[in-house]
Amino acid sequence: MPRKLGRLADRLTVLRLALIPALWVLALMRQPLPLGVGMAVAGSTDVLDGIVARRSGQTTRFGSQLDSIADVLLMGSTVAWLALLRGDFLREHATSLGVWLLIAGAALATGWIKFRRIGDLHLYSTKVATFMGNTFSILLIVFGDAPELVWNVVIGAAILASGELLLVQLLRRDVDEHVGSILLPLRRPARVP
Repeated sequence: MPRKLGRLADRLTVLRLALIPALWVLALMRQPLPLGVGMAVAGSTDVLDGIVARRSGQTTRFGSQLDSIADVLLMGSTVAWLALLRGDFLREHATSLGVWLLIAGAALATGWIKFRRIGDLHLYSTKVATFMGNTFSILLIVFGDAPELVWNVVIGAAILASGELLLVQLLRRDVDEHVGSILLPLRRPARVP
């Protein structure tokens, strides 16, 4: 494992994992601005690790799984931080949030049961929903409120992305990180002679 962490992409993912406890401290201290800045840094590592891995030709199953674990932990923590700091907003939107959490939880469980791993599919819809959700969460934590229309768009994107993830895992026999969308055929990596 130490050799695997020598790759820059994996180090960026580990940085995201390492930031989570520090961000928890900021949340528990009720420091919304530093928490929001830290969440932005963590979110940027999520974008950068994939770019670095692909451009350097260092994409690995280990890195993909590590990225998925970091994503799930950061997403779960973000929901908890929102509950801690902006619980009133979440209570007002408990139904739509509950629908998303139910579908996302079903997708996570399906991936674990069917493939014995956290689903590291990196669907296009998931990337868009993650970016929107992170941005929205940071703004809500820092500023304390958000327009209803923006919430509806963000939670709608999250529900659709989680639904697509669940469907891909239910309908495909062998799923890997090369799946871009349920609407696209499964791409197979080129075989090396």
